[in-house]
Amino acid sequence: MDVFIICPDYRKCAGFARRIRPLALWPVLGRTLLDLWLEHLAAAGVKHATILAADRPQEIRHAVDQGGRWGLSITVLSVKREPSIEETRLRFTGKDSLGTAPNIITLDTLPSMPHKPLWESSAALFETMLGNLRGTPPESHLTMREIALEVHVSTRARIAATAKIEGPVWIGPQVIVGDNAQILAGTVIEEAAYIDHNAIISESWVGPNTYVGALTNVHNSFAWGGGIENWSKGSFLEVTDDFLLANLTHQPFGGVRSGWLTRIAGLLLMLLTSPLALLYALWTRIVKWQSALESRQVVLPPPNKQDRFSPSTRLYSLTSAPGLFSRWPELWSVWRGDMHLVGNRPLSQARASLLTNEFERMWFDAPAGVFSYADIMNDGMHSTDNDTAHSACYAIHRSLRLNIRILMHCLPRFLLPLSRKDHGIPTNSSTQTCT
Repeated sequence: MDVFIICPDYRKCAGFARRIRPLALWPVLGRTLLDLWLEHLAAAGVKHATILAADRPQEIRHAVDQGGRWGLSITVLSVKREPSIEETRLRFTGKDSLGTAPNIITLDTLPSMPHKPLWESSAALFETMLGNLRGTPPESHLTMREIALEVHVSTRARIAATAKIEGPVWIGPQVIVGDNAQILAGTVIEEAAYIDHNAIISESWVGPNTYVGALTNVHNSFAWGGGIENWSKGSFLEVTDDFLLANLTHQPFGGVRSGWLTRIAGLLLMLLTSPLALLYALWTRIVKWQSALESRQVVLPPPNKQDRFSPSTRLYSLTSAPGLFSRWPELWSVWRGDMHLVGNRPLSQARASLLTNEFERMWFDAPAGVFSYADIMNDGMHSTDNDTAHSACYAIHRSLRLNIRILMHCLPRFLLPLSRKDHGIPTNSSTQTCT
């Protein structure tokens, strides 16, 4: 028997759930939603599964590999958008190896609770997770033990002797719970999370590799990485203070990471211009009595869809440096692979939320860059209405030739920060047209 599995792409009430991983890879008691379904299908006699993925298909492909650990043959197909069951039936007509029409499944439920939708609301998702916790026997997980009534703790977790735990609770492998921390009823802590001393977690879900800081109180919430959503109120907050909530692993911010040639070029440019950056920093600190660096929270393109739940990061700039040289600290992000030398400029979370139609969202169809096409059309330091058109133009015509053209215009202004007029850069009144 063959099966087609449709991975959910975008669900209105599941923005938080997909901000770090695709919805198909949502963590469920130490496993993923897709993992649970593949195990269920293998037990039902399925031999081959075709997975249709619109959201980050490369991550889906990496997660399932060839399907050997389930005894399945798995094919992952990248699709432009999530198809409906009827569209899948029409597109993939035919019979399987046994001469029967293949089944089609959308990953909107748990296999153990097929009539309970996951993505109706945040409250419904938490209710389903809690119901799954109560209905899952601890012996179904290799390392899990029920050390008290409804208190399921992995043998690979480290729990301080002074910590307080009240069931129902699920604490996964490699979790660390500090002194005097309180893990109260209705809590799920996924793999490799770190709950620091005196923190309080109640009726909440803590995602994998998430740090919950000392004295932090997480109540009625999903906490994953640097984001927290109150499931009872539907309110979301991105926490920028790593002492309160943080992601313990470095996550790429979507899209294609920069290649080694670009990363080395960014590092060399940073090293060669570091004396000038040091002079600006000293001038700012000694003469102006100001901080040498300014920071802002931005969304780096391109996750497939941007919303208020999209992951963001903090970028720094030189406070007193003129023109494009103020972006000097961003060269470190190029070396790390999170940004390119040339791309579309990162946006603030508020500005990203204003990109409503497909044309405007083309801003995110190209990687984030230190230098952009808009920089050769205007001063590049302040967003204008034309910047949306420039970003779309770059996304359409992105090529090595265009990248070289942008670098040829921007590098002189980066190294010798003169005015726009001095470099012959056209003003907004003479904006070039992209065709």
